[in-house]
Amino acid sequence: MLILAIDSCGSSCGVGLFKDGQMLTCAQERMERGQDGRLVPMIVEALAKAKTKTEFSDIDRIAVTRGPGSFTGVRVGLATARGIGIAGGKPVIGIDRFAIYKSLHAAEKNLLVVIDSKRVELFCKFYPALGSTQDACMMTEQEISGFVAAHPGTVRVGDVATPDDDVLSACAALAEKADAKNPDTLARPLYLRAPDVTFGGNHVRESA
Repeated sequence: MLILAIDSCGSSCGVGLFKDGQMLTCAQERMERGQDGRLVPMIVEALAKAKTKTEFSDIDRIAVTRGPGSFTGVRVGLATARGIGIAGGKPVIGIDRFAIYKSLHAAEKNLLVVIDSKRVELFCKFYPALGSTQDACMMTEQEISGFVAAHPGTVRVGDVATPDDDVLSACAALAEKADAKNPDTLARPLYLRAPDVTFGGNHVRESA
């Protein structure tokens, strides 16, 4: 299966092309803003860099991170993935970032996935080794420390120490296994907080 993976939710914008679990090529750039102007050219560049000539029509699935993360980045990634999917009649699989970071670590451990939110409160989700997964929430660093202390053996994981290549690989791997009709993997945004915007003249801008 040939999968195009897209991630523009965090502090970088990246795309990768995967064939049966193997990365053929990828393109990544660190950026907080400007994904709307770079994502499509990066996809074209990634396809062009593949060892064998690859066209959009060759892609079997599009995998895209759906949040949580940058409000603008989430929207740009999903809109781009949907556009490619509609144009080519290909399924678009939305993968939440919590699932991505969880998949990169041992399942037999208590995992607290923590994702940067650019705010005091961080995006968090707890995956206990035994028992039910808790709903995602937002916690401060102090609250996170208290939570970890109250749950012995919990390992904190997330975007701070995870290479971007691993994120794209995990996104593609999860999308390859996913049921395209599963409502949990629809290409729709995962928001844990409302966007902060500032109004200037006739323009609405997302605040930093």
